[in-house]
Amino acid sequence: MNKKASAYLLFVLSLGYVMAVLDTTGVVLAIPHIKMDMQVSLEQSIWVINAYVLALGSMLLLSGMLTAKYGAKKILIFGMLIFTGASLGCTLVNEILAMIVLRFMQGFGAALFMPSSLALLFLTYVDPIKRATMLGIWTAIISVATGTGSFIAGMMISYFGWRGIFLVNIPLGALTVLSLLILVDKNIADQQVKIDILDNLLLVLSISCLVIYLVEGEQYGYMDNILLLFLALALLFFTWLFFYERKSKAPIVPIELLKNAEFMVTNLIGFVVNISLYGIVLILGLYFQIYLKMSAVVAGSLIVPGMVILVVGNLFYARAVNKISAEMLATISIVLAILGAVAIVGFELFSGKISLLLLLAFFALMSLGIGILTPATTTLLMQVAGQKYSGIAAATLNANKQIGGLFGTMLASIIVGKLSQNWDLVISMLFLSNILLYLLIFIVARRYLYR
Repeated sequence: MNKKASAYLLFVLSLGYVMAVLDTTGVVLAIPHIKMDMQVSLEQSIWVINAYVLALGSMLLLSGMLTAKYGAKKILIFGMLIFTGASLGCTLVNEILAMIVLRFMQGFGAALFMPSSLALLFLTYVDPIKRATMLGIWTAIISVATGTGSFIAGMMISYFGWRGIFLVNIPLGALTVLSLLILVDKNIADQQVKIDILDNLLLVLSISCLVIYLVEGEQYGYMDNILLLFLALALLFFTWLFFYERKSKAPIVPIELLKNAEFMVTNLIGFVVNISLYGIVLILGLYFQIYLKMSAVVAGSLIVPGMVILVVGNLFYARAVNKISAEMLATISIVLAILGAVAIVGFELFSGKISLLLLLAFFALMSLGIGILTPATTTLLMQVAGQKYSGIAAATLNANKQIGGLFGTMLASIIVGKLSQNWDLVISMLFLSNILLYLLIFIVARRYLYR
């Protein structure tokens, strides 16, 4: 494959993630329009988001096993066809129930193509240095989509209405499928891989119950009796799954990987990073609008620089990894994140209030660290998994992102709910929790990963 084809394939493999991001951040902005157009309650329209997150978060690990058994190319194409078809349906329906079902299908399609696209990237770029570089660039593309997703979605809604968010998926999905059929010749599959139906069902049920508890808890309260029942069911299914997996001949995550300290630690880091990032972005958005009385447009614009620095960190990693090991870059990045959080908490404690300029500057320092850490841990995770388990590793990475994001949102909601009368204390507690999180992964990584 020549350089132009290689670069184009990288772009194509990134498209699925870009669409998945737009169908998360974009639909958040579209909810008021969907509510008005379909004449439904806010609670009903919110499930247009929840159904997507539920399917995506609960089926990612199953997707990893399917990728290993049937091959990344086949699963990616199959997932993209489901996602694109559901997107077409979303542009046509006028009933909220049909919309929720189609969004669930979208989430299922995204759950299929997200880990398989990362696995295909891993398999395509064989040289470790080239692969690490491509992972850095790939992460940068995703970060750009994440950072600009709300702006792009807002523009699309303004010009094409809320259906435009789904309409754009159709040509992009078709382009992805056609490009893969032309550019990717081999579909590496292992028919010997066994998929246990019961443990995957238990996983889907446990994560579904947990997601319902976390998502609906923001609206009804986490101590609501019905939601506590969902939490109890989640714990029951997780416990059942734990004991069942110990005896299963085809576990969801192979025992070989679960016993691998590097695999577990890199997944922990990915989980913590997304708790951190989702929580920070949510609270800063509220802080700018509620406490500083800024408009939503200005608040969003103030968050964009941090997202841009995140991309800078991704690009820096892509260049630096040729000279510095991924382990060293990950260590440096965690230190940067800790320093940024410590500086914010320090100014809040010793001066009573941090200026907006300093808050943005130290958030940017944290973003730089996160921007380096994300591709570094992705590289380490995929190296540990190897070709055999690349699909499963990609699935666990994405599952961590979704579930970590939910925990980040929950943590932010608890902090704001308890301390909203004192926003300076909200900021202090937010970044103090981040210090503890990054110290945790620094200690664990130094012990088990960077040896």
